[in-house]
Amino acid sequence: MRTEPTTVRRIAVVLAGHVAVPPPGIDPNAFAVAALTDTYEVVHSLVDVDAAIAGDETVEELLWPGSRRLPPPVDLPGLTAACADYDQLVIVPGDAPDLPGLVLAKVFRALQRAAVCVAPERRRVGCAAFGLRLPPPAWLTGDVDLNRDLRSDLLGRAPRPNLVATAPDWHRLRTPADVHRLDPGLEGWEETRALLVGRQLQA
Repeated sequence: MRTEPTTVRRIAVVLAGHVAVPPPGIDPNAFAVAALTDTYEVVHSLVDVDAAIAGDETVEELLWPGSRRLPPPVDLPGLTAACADYDQLVIVPGDAPDLPGLVLAKVFRALQRAAVCVAPERRRVGCAAFGLRLPPPAWLTGDVDLNRDLRSDLLGRAPRPNLVATAPDWHRLRTPADVHRLDPGLEGWEETRALLVGRQLQA
């Protein structure tokens, strides 16, 4: 008798607490909201993945129907508890407006064989995304910091190296100069792009 494949329940959560830093001359609050909006749009566009933003009530107006807001405090134990109905969870900082959906798709794909997956932050110690299977493995204790080198830390905790996978890297907007890493050739990130009209964006 043939068994039908089990549907894997996936969710991606954008962390509003990771605030994009603008270049001089752009309102910081407007830039942070624009980058968060664009990052969330990437997550929301993923096929067969539910989307959420973790943050206070001010992010409610950004949510599309069917998406969720996870209230603070935001830490890994709280996120995994809030997403206990899912099989895979990917966490994304809210300062990566041009993050390709393909990067997140590869994180989810890696979770088919690994317990956790890290998409490193390009040219800096940090993460563009972090994924894990749910319930989390016993050796994944405490919180995770997306501004640290999680892969090295996780390899030190995991009982086997193949439980920790690596996805393609990407950049974030953590300093004013990081805006020059945005890729004008990529579709999307419209809100952030609108605030940068007339500025030269070259890597």
